[in-house]
Amino acid sequence: MAKKYSSIIIVFFALLLNVSVYGQSYYNLVPYSGPGTFLVEQIRADTTTNGIVPDRVYVLQPGGLYLNTEVYNVPGGTTMRIQRDESIANDSLPIIFQYPTGTGANPHRPPGNLFVLQGGNLDMSNLAVTGYFEPIDSNINNVQGGLINTTAEGSSITIDGCLLTNINGQHVRTGSATLKVRITNSIFANMGALSSSNLGAGKGIDLREASCDSLILVNNTFVNFQDRAIRHYNFANPLAGTGGLQHALIDHNTFVNGFSFHGLLSLGNVGEQITITNNLFADAFAGGEDPTDTTRAAEWANTGETYPDGVNRMSWIFTAPNDTTNWTISNNYYTISDSGQAFMTAYGVTEGSQLSWHINSKLGADSVYAFYKEKVNLVNIPKVMLDMIRWYWSPTGGNKSKNTPSSLWNRATDDMDRRGYRYYLDTLDCSYPTTTAAYTGATGGYPVGDLNWFPDKKAEWQNGTNAFDITVDGVKDNFYSSLVGPDDGYLQLRSYAYNGNGAPVDDADLSAKLWSAWDNGWLYLYAEVMDDTLAANATNVWEEDEIELKFDPQPTDSTVTSIYEARLTILGLGDGAVSADSLNAITNRANKRWNRTIVPGGYALELAIRWPVITTNSETISPAEGNVFGSAINFHDNDGSARRQASVQWAAVLDDAVWNNVEYLGTVQFLADHKLKFIPTNNMTGRHNSTPYDGSAADVEQTSSLIPKEFSMNQNYPNPFNPSTTIEFALPKQAYVELEIFNLLGERITVLISEELNAGYYKTSFDAYSLPSGIYFYRIQAGSFVQTRKLMLLK
Repeated sequence: MAKKYSSIIIVFFALLLNVSVYGQSYYNLVPYSGPGTFLVEQIRADTTTNGIVPDRVYVLQPGGLYLNTEVYNVPGGTTMRIQRDESIANDSLPIIFQYPTGTGANPHRPPGNLFVLQGGNLDMSNLAVTGYFEPIDSNINNVQGGLINTTAEGSSITIDGCLLTNINGQHVRTGSATLKVRITNSIFANMGALSSSNLGAGKGIDLREASCDSLILVNNTFVNFQDRAIRHYNFANPLAGTGGLQHALIDHNTFVNGFSFHGLLSLGNVGEQITITNNLFADAFAGGEDPTDTTRAAEWANTGETYPDGVNRMSWIFTAPNDTTNWTISNNYYTISDSGQAFMTAYGVTEGSQLSWHINSKLGADSVYAFYKEKVNLVNIPKVMLDMIRWYWSPTGGNKSKNTPSSLWNRATDDMDRRGYRYYLDTLDCSYPTTTAAYTGATGGYPVGDLNWFPDKKAEWQNGTNAFDITVDGVKDNFYSSLVGPDDGYLQLRSYAYNGNGAPVDDADLSAKLWSAWDNGWLYLYAEVMDDTLAANATNVWEEDEIELKFDPQPTDSTVTSIYEARLTILGLGDGAVSADSLNAITNRANKRWNRTIVPGGYALELAIRWPVITTNSETISPAEGNVFGSAINFHDNDGSARRQASVQWAAVLDDAVWNNVEYLGTVQFLADHKLKFIPTNNMTGRHNSTPYDGSAADVEQTSSLIPKEFSMNQNYPNPFNPSTTIEFALPKQAYVELEIFNLLGERITVLISEELNAGYYKTSFDAYSLPSGIYFYRIQAGSFVQTRKLMLLK
């Protein structure tokens, strides 16, 4: 954990996202020092007869040790906010131990949960919580069910930067309908304990059979899970199904060492959109697919898919089937260690299918981009859970029954490679060599899996030019995605100035830049403005600054009245204070101004726009597909003698700093998967510095009249290439051949071949002179033969 959060850039970005929270009161909780200082005991002492003090934030000391002996119930209408004290320059996490209660019939047991939400909400960040008092190791024998639970409808759970470890059930459980479960930048470890529960327990997130509007999991690591990383299943009546999981975003997570007793991602009944992208699975389905194991197969009954003998078919990711969900599954990688493969070979099981037949059919041809198998060696992880799996198989052990705990189970020989909380904070390292294909295998060429293991790449992913993709006419366009400064010719921002008479003036020192990112339904537009000349020559030139925020939904936006919240945050780039304003209840076009005193030298602004309630009184993950909007942040500097202005908009500068020669590029349209499409105006169409691939067909040459024995397609050569490469394939019989090129988003770039060919050996070339560097895919379909391979363009 210390390795994951050491980057100053990441800390700055976190501050940028959270600095606008104002009106909150902070209450310090002291580490355990005796009676009266148990964690929940301190919280209760601060509450009123109505519960938690409104806007209260409980802060824990970095590195402090906290003991807890009871459950805290969070009633409806309140929010438990608990976090590390960020005012102390120390990135160590406070440690919370669930401690024996000392009361009741079983005083040696810790409480079954830390927080139970009775319709209330939880916002928890930068804490470590372990389910038993680890300094006395034998306490594992009494570990209890979970850490967070819900028992009434309407709760939301937000967890960021936390370690949750050591329970016998599940770290997060929603026993009732929830609005949002959002977990980011966290480690879920040691899920399950046969000392006090069974193999069907041991989950990361258990949605039970309840509904959940939005499940967001981004940049997390799940390590050592007995059962499922995610469980959403109606055990009592599988065919009746679960409440709906309307939206799920499972992106850039790492799943390591899972028995996956009843599956890996069991998603139940799903609704509008499910996105599973850029994840890494390392021995995550270590128990393998075993068609003879009716005990494990029992909880795949909601799929309707069976083996020929009627036993439920096992797969890693599965749901109850429907014909309405929009599925996006792509750029996921998986690896199986040598020891994991040796077990499967010895016991006659297979790695299993990643997708249920139903999900596979919904993806159609795009299913070839869902998963890639590569050899990926993680730097420092626990060993595969094979001792437990072999014990489960053994006739003298579990004997393929999950009815544990059992006197036949011996923790010393049959447990997972259970590590203490300190290992997960200081030693766990799920990074891997940069030479591995997975390192550039995610969308945008980023590493697959939890990006916290690659801090520099995460900072680039969050703050850099690839935070989102813009497409023009279906092709990713590097110009519109770059969002960079005034030296590139045509711009997406404009920077201009006026003198005291209002005439345009050239000011090379006044500059602005814009970039964007997504975070759980918020679209963030970040802007920076710098003026080195003013900063050097005066100390109070910003005293009369006017900052103008414009949010301008276009007339074609059918949901203009549903955009209800925006906020503008102002951050000094020097040593000055940070200030913020919020603008709420935006139901139409907005044009609001603030007068501010800003630190000389420049400042950064964050314009955050959120789309709210669409259905079921809960948030959507993203704006409705097809919506368009325009926006601008304007900066007016009035220093008493000149009026100078810089503006960040969706516009182009044709002549540096001259107002009259600005042409608007167009508007932005929302696509699926949090992507944006730029829609140029008529006069700007095609006016950019990169030319989409022209899509022309390539020549195909028959290299031999010999007849091959089988269909095949070779790896392209050279690879990497610049700018052209050769692709060879073989046809054992006449066939209609299509050879296509795709980008990482699954968008077809061009069709190289689309014609009937006789049997023989062939080659063709692919010239990518106008495409940006990156990973692409080429796919051949000849009759029933289909094969896809990867190629890399490196300019």
